Amino acid sequence: MLFRERYEHDLRLIRGTQAWVVAGLAGAFLIALPFLFKGYIVYNVSLFFVYALVALSLSVLVGLTGQVSLGHAGFLAAGAYAQGALVDAGLHFLLALPLTILIVALLGVVIGLPALRLEGPYLAIATLGFGLAIQQILNNWRFVGASTGMFMWRPEFFGMDFNSDRNYYFLVLVIAGLATWMLFNLERSHIGRAFRAVRDADLAAQMSGIGLARYKTLAFIISAGVAGLAGALFGPLVGYITPESFNLLLSIKFLLMTIVGGLGFLPGALLGAGFITGLDAYLASFRNWSQLVFGVVVIAIMMLEPAGLYGRWLKIKRFWKSWPL
Repeated sequence: MLFRERYEHDLRLIRGTQAWVVAGLAGAFLIALPFLFKGYIVYNVSLFFVYALVALSLSVLVGLTGQVSLGHAGFLAAGAYAQGALVDAGLHFLLALPLTILIVALLGVVIGLPALRLEGPYLAIATLGFGLAIQQILNNWRFVGASTGMFMWRPEFFGMDFNSDRNYYFLVLVIAGLATWMLFNLERSHIGRAFRAVRDADLAAQMSGIGLARYKTLAFIISAGVAGLAGALFGPLVGYITPESFNLLLSIKFLLMTIVGGLGFLPGALLGAGFITGLDAYLASFRNWSQLVFGVVVIAIMMLEPAGLYGRWLKIKRFWKSWPL
């Protein structure tokens, strides 16, 4: 189809036979992966799914609406601890999941409303303060273990035991896949268009009838809720969490995922999450030199490709579409 005639055409994430073939092969590989590789790789891919959700949530906030956040590790922590507390209180894992998303989304409202009067570095500092405050609260809250942390147990339901890395991998894959599909559809909807209008020209958007306060707050709610979902999956994956697990460095890594992948593009967040997670796993053997090598690699990517990995992919696609010249 040369021209799109209805909004439904924009909402089609996969267009054309070739795209369906590629999507099918990717899906088949993800399903076969835990049967082809050992537990350590399966664990790291599951961790990538969780971090990808946080990167996507941050991309909605930073990439689509232009609101910078340095406190997304706080939303991840809130999701992990809320899920753990609800399950410990006797609630089933699947019932606790939507409640966790709701709790963290409400936390997004608490942060998003005061942040309406802030932008740029001032907003970044405010969200940084939120991340540090969450860490300090958890450090002193005995109900969730304070500084000693909390054990997180993997669920059992429908006659399936998710204690093995393989089974939990499939659980995370399904939940993360559904959340990703919803976010990609959101980007192509009228809400996604409003988000971009607020980012690119807020005064013009307001004159067009787009409520700045409404959509900026909505972006915080969606971003916090998805990060909370990631936290609910993160806790059982690692098995044990402490407030120090959600430090400032983790928030910076999440922001790097969106920038390295390609700011403003949801597929870029996936690429950035995969790259940063894989780089972290690879550099684990470097010990004292890991942070230095990590910094050098990230700086090199930013210098060579400011548009990020997805920007490079778009350039390659344009080149092959116009070849031969």
